[in-house]
Amino acid sequence: MEAPARRRARLLAAFVALATACSLAFTLSPAAHAEPSEPTETTEPPPPPETTEPPAPTTEAPTTQPPPPATTEPPATQAPKVRKLTLGASNVELGGAYWQGDGKAKLVISVQNSGEVREKVTGSYTFPGGDQNVTVADAYGTDGCTPDGPPKFTCMLPPGGLGYLVVTVTVGPDAWKVTGTGSVTVSALPDNSLMRLRTFALTFTPPPVPGIELTTDRPSLPAQPTPAVEQTALAVKLRNTGSAKAGGAIEVVTPPGVDVVSFPAVCKVKKKLSAERDRCEVGDIAAGKDVVASFGLSVSATAHADLPLTGAVHGYLTPAGLAAIETRTDYTILGPPPVGESAMPTAAPPSPVAVVAGTADPQQPASGGLLTSERLSSLPFVGGIIGLVALVGFLVVLSLRRRLRDEAEAPDAEAAAVEEPVTVPAPRRSDEDLPALPQRSPIPRSLTLPRLPSGPVAGSGFREPEE
Repeated sequence: MEAPARRRARLLAAFVALATACSLAFTLSPAAHAEPSEPTETTEPPPPPETTEPPAPTTEAPTTQPPPPATTEPPATQAPKVRKLTLGASNVELGGAYWQGDGKAKLVISVQNSGEVREKVTGSYTFPGGDQNVTVADAYGTDGCTPDGPPKFTCMLPPGGLGYLVVTVTVGPDAWKVTGTGSVTVSALPDNSLMRLRTFALTFTPPPVPGIELTTDRPSLPAQPTPAVEQTALAVKLRNTGSAKAGGAIEVVTPPGVDVVSFPAVCKVKKKLSAERDRCEVGDIAAGKDVVASFGLSVSATAHADLPLTGAVHGYLTPAGLAAIETRTDYTILGPPPVGESAMPTAAPPSPVAVVAGTADPQQPASGGLLTSERLSSLPFVGGIIGLVALVGFLVVLSLRRRLRDEAEAPDAEAAAVEEPVTVPAPRRSDEDLPALPQRSPIPRSLTLPRLPSGPVAGSGFREPEE
């Protein structure tokens, strides 16, 4: 017959397993996650009211109230939503590697939807001098902008959205001599009511040409609440680092909206080569000497709104009987953005990683299956409950098994204790030579009673019988 303790252990283990199965069934069942259904309205008509006798008519005359006066205020009209685009474009900057044959650089275009309506924006870009000196090597877009093949692109921008287009270009070896600027144009579909234009330039470090040196400063304009025409000055220094005197000349290339309005006194000959290029001939410059010239610039209101602006300066030295040597440097007209606006970022973002999107409709919840969206949210909680129940069950079973083992070992220990004979230790060898001890009385000496004398004991109340 099975022991009662073992039977209790089996019953408790079965109870734990049953409780775990019930909690799993309740937690993972669709009914546990289903929302309570709304009560359906019955379409049956209400029962007809009981017919009662109509009340007796009253003789009081009904009081008539005048109708409220009609309001003449027109209904409030909702204000139209604001539509606005902000455009930014970086310069195509070529460093010292360009003069070693590496003509790769990047053009970064940023488009921001600053309005309150989702916009589909189309755009295009052009390079200075056309495609003969600058070719597109690669392009990618981020945050809603996608290239449509050079030189076009498209952006889908929510309100406040900012998208980028990064174009990698290869600049030819003679492009540093090309004048002019590039441009980026964007417009919002479908009516093209919003159009924005931004210019950019090709910027170079001075070429390593021996015998000539050219430097410029950085003009700056103050902030204005509303853009207006302003005047500034551009200082240019041309230095002859050769060993012989040479005739010097300076050509100033201005960005759109900027014009040269005054020439320095050192200019012996003044020429306007084109709308954006002016030439100043300063005469002979001795070896090791330099010439400083300050040109007056006029910045229009349109150009002021597009600050910063980048232009270029070309310097020439022509030694007697030799060909002219040419160098180039760039200048930037600085200034804060218009009041209420911030400068557009022009740093190139990293290329996005292609992510395969799911084809399921996000509006339709998944039906069936264990890993649905509703059940995924409760799986950590369910896992915690299951783990806790399993841990408790394991600890209970382990405790019962230990208890049963101790109970099984207890009778064997008692039997061994009863059957084990008591042994008396054998006398040691040294004890054999000692004399035997006298045997002592089993009754302690302190408990032996004294021998009473014959006859009556005084004070005992006993008397010897009379003869």
